[in-house]
Amino acid sequence: MTDRPPGAPCWAELDVGEPDAARAFYAAVLGWTYTGHGVAPHHRTSALADGRPVAALGSPGATTPPAWTLYLAVDDVDAAAEHLEELGGEVLHGPEDDDAGGRLLVAIDAGAAVVGLWESDDDVPAPSPGRLCWAEAASAEPGTTRTFYRELLGWGFTDGADVGHLVASTGDRPVAGIGIAGDALPHWLPFFAATDVDAAVEAARGAGGEVVTPVAPGPRGRHATLADPAGAHFGVIEVG
Repeated sequence: MTDRPPGAPCWAELDVGEPDAARAFYAAVLGWTYTGHGVAPHHRTSALADGRPVAALGSPGATTPPAWTLYLAVDDVDAAAEHLEELGGEVLHGPEDDDAGGRLLVAIDAGAAVVGLWESDDDVPAPSPGRLCWAEAASAEPGTTRTFYRELLGWGFTDGADVGHLVASTGDRPVAGIGIAGDALPHWLPFFAATDVDAAVEAARGAGGEVVTPVAPGPRGRHATLADPAGAHFGVIEVG
């Protein structure tokens, strides 16, 4: 991805109380380096992959306990704020200006999951090691979530490989999956690209994290779900 189509996953923020420990963990697992300059006022530090900001540590505090907040690209965040509430969502924080001429917000979608929306002129880079490359929603009501994002972002949907799983696309580009939360709280799970998913899993174990779901094949590549030392979940997908 070198453009920024509406609805594409474009950013992720980790709300965590001990950013130093988080920095060390994600450096080991995803190869991130860091800068003290955030992309938005509430960021404490930005994570870099190949010198380009890809995520932030220090979110608006929308999630407790520590968790990742996924951001999706929009053309007009203020219009999206009004529309999402008409569709059954709720704005938690924002809209507010970032430090680069864009605007962002954090909300609860109609499936009861926390999600961010970001209006920016920055491109979404192609999937490569350390960068956000996919997202999965665990929804209290997948049908409601599908309607919400179809109306809000124009997503199209097809059936996934698993029963009850939906694949969301912007244009002809698959960008996310939606499944039922079951016993879990509704949430969005960001997936980051890794050159070797087995090595990423072992690095996570060695750095104090845990394996939530083991490495498995999938339509977008071999993947696993991990937890960092604070308990925040995220995924890794192997890319060539």
